[in-house]
Amino acid sequence: MYVSPASEISRLSLTGSPEPDLRNWQDELERPLLNWSVRRAHALFIVTPELKLLDLNLAGDMLVKADHDIQTVGGQFGFSDKGRTGCLRTFLANESLEAAGWSYRRVCGSIVIIHVEWLRQCPGVTGGNAVALTFQPASPAERYVWADFAPYFDLTRSEAAIVKRLVDGQTPAAVAEQLGLSIETVRTHIRRIYNKLGVSSREQLFAAVASFRIG
Repeated sequence: MYVSPASEISRLSLTGSPEPDLRNWQDELERPLLNWSVRRAHALFIVTPELKLLDLNLAGDMLVKADHDIQTVGGQFGFSDKGRTGCLRTFLANESLEAAGWSYRRVCGSIVIIHVEWLRQCPGVTGGNAVALTFQPASPAERYVWADFAPYFDLTRSEAAIVKRLVDGQTPAAVAEQLGLSIETVRTHIRRIYNKLGVSSREQLFAAVASFRIG
């Protein structure tokens, strides 16, 4: 199960278990967990359900500076499109306290996906609950991490690379171009992959390897 750094920090501070020895860290950002959460590549914003901005990491700060659609004005998180800000606020008000996803379409047409995770009983927060908003990369290749499934299915490295691309929605022709192979070679690999996994369609292939994809 995925555990965000923000929820892990909340868990450590609220439950007291486990209790790491923090006395060795002279500065808070020397703590490995906090340092990682601040510097991680995904933009992370901690807000209240009313979108009051409580914290953000370095990637979040860079995103605000680079993306004019996103605003942090007057201590509030929001978008230049006030309607979109209202939609997110309504979404957070109506959601149960469970992890969820929210998305919107930018003016340029691209889709932005935000992982929404509730942080319960946060000290100093009115109502006790905060929300972690993690902006996911647009590209599936960047968004997901794969566990090593090749040994489980007796696949070669080349076959595993093709499986990942097929699951991401690429056509055999696109796979061939990206890997520098002929289309005939890719089709041969796909036939071998299907035989090894005992599947006969891309849908069955996805179902067979979906549990190995993290994210």
